[in-house]
Order: sequence, then structure tokens, then C-alpha cells
Amino acid sequence: MKRLLRKAEKIYNHLFRTRRIFFFYLVLLISVLFITGFEMKLLHTEILVKQIKQEGIDYDAFRDLRINEKVIRKIDKKVKHIVKQHPRLKGYAYIDNIAYLTFSMLAKDYNPVAHGVSDVDTFLRGIGDVAGTESFQELYRYYKAIFSDLMFFPVPSKNSKEEDIEYWDTWYDLRKYGGNRRHEGTDLMAIENVRGILPVVSMTDGIVENMGWLEQGGYRIGIRSEAGGYFYYAHLDTYAPELKKGDKVIAGQLLGFMGDSGYGSEGTIGKFDVHLHLGIYVDSIMGEMSINPYYILKMLEDNRSGYLYE
Repeated sequence: MKRLLRKAEKIYNHLFRTRRIFFFYLVLLISVLFITGFEMKLLHTEILVKQIKQEGIDYDAFRDLRINEKVIRKIDKKVKHIVKQHPRLKGYAYIDNIAYLTFSMLAKDYNPVAHGVSDVDTFLRGIGDVAGTESFQELYRYYKAIFSDLMFFPVPSKNSKEEDIEYWDTWYDLRKYGGNRRHEGTDLMAIENVRGILPVVSMTDGIVENMGWLEQGGYRIGIRSEAGGYFYYAHLDTYAPELKKGDKVIAGQLLGFMGDSGYGSEGTIGKFDVHLHLGIYVDSIMGEMSINPYYILKMLEDNRSGYLYE
């Protein structure tokens, strides 16, 4: 009996030592994996920052502006998380939604819709180095000008379920009036091809910077938003009463009514179907630069104000 007890004790001690050794190596393995993963993330961020600094801005990709509401919501959530976890960072330069968007665009080939937005750790590790570059600061200014003041879809909705407009991504499609050129905007087509019926409102607060006739744009209005973006509404039929150049406007304010003016001397109509040509521009180091409005319009579809009209 004593021999059996001693044997059982030996087996227990062996198992106990074996288990201790197992747990020791398990903890060691987990620690190695954690440290390795952390180092890999640091290395990834370092490579990413170096790449961003070397490549600068891809202006064609920037102008196409691949973005949607889901991306904006994710960025908003991540910035709120950063401020909550690190209250001392609140109010710091480039700890905001525009900076997170800019960083993600540079890090994700200007297409966070397809590639997602940067994770919080990568952003916090990389923003300090990236924010000091000319390319980041330049791009930050452009995104701020575009997104800071957006509020409303430019064509209010009818008080009915009937569709009144349709539009597609026609960015950089070929246009031939006045010679071959590229389409630098989005056309919102009136389903009922009647001029002077559908109202057009300002997407932002701002100032009427330009107003009057252009050969290609017909009767148009250009609104400069408070953050510096330029919003161009073309082919209008008529203007809102008493509106004039230099006036301040608020988001949602009536600018005029959709028409088919343009492609000729002042007063020319009927050269194409009734629609609103919407253009968005930023003042860049290379001069005025157009941006694809299509994805912005898709984002703002839920922000269509109601408007009572026949």
C-alpha cells in the first residue's frame, strides 16, 4: 500500500512539474507573440509613414473622392474613442475628423470605401510624423474646405413618394461643346423635363461669389462656403428673387430653379434636357481644382429638405 502511495506521489509531482513547465512556456509564447505583434505594428506604421512622405499627393485619386456615409460614421466613432481614451488630446491640432479622413485617404489609396479607414493605433502612431509634411497639410486644407460646411442635398424633395431627379457618376466623361473636354461635376436630371419647376438650394452657408451668365453653364451661381469650398450650380432657369452677388446665404436657402440654360449667348435654352450641373472646387496650389461631387451627393440624400411645389 505504501509503495502504491509513493508511486502515486511521484506521478503527481511529475505531472505538477510538467504542468508548471507547460504554463511557463505558454506564457512565454504569448509574450513573444504579443511583443512580436506590437513590433510588427510599429514597423508597419513606420513603413506607412515613410511611404506617405515619399509619394505625396495623387491628385487624380484625390479628385475622384471615393467616400460614403459609412466611412464618415466610422471616422467620427474613432475620433470620439480617441478623445474619450485620451482626454488630454482634445483640442490638439489634427486630432479631429478631417485629419483622420486625410490620414486614412493617404494610407488607403484614397479609397476607404474599398480598403477601410486606418485603425486608431496606426493613426496615433503616425499622425505626429505625417502631419508635419506639406502633402498632409495641403490635403487637410482641401478636405476641410469640402466637408466642413456640407448640410443639404441641393434639390429638395417633393412632398410625395414620386421620384423627381436621377443622377449617375459621370465624372470626367467626355463633353464636346466648345471642343473636347472632361465633365467636372455631376448632372442631376429632372425626370419631368420642364424648366423652372424644381428648386435648387444651397448645400452650405456661404457668400454668393459669382452670379450671372456663362456660355457653358448658362445662368449659374457660385457659393463660397465659410471653410473655403466653392459650390457651383449651373443651367438655372431663374434666380431666387432679390438674390445678388455678395449676399450671405444659409444652407437650405433657395438659389433658383432648375433649367436648361447655356451652350450659347445669354438667354440660350433648350440645347439639352433640364438638369442641375453641380460642381465642387477647392483653391489649390495649382489653381482652382474640381472635385467629383457624386459621392458627396449620395451621402447627402438623407439630408433632402422638403419643399412644397407643384
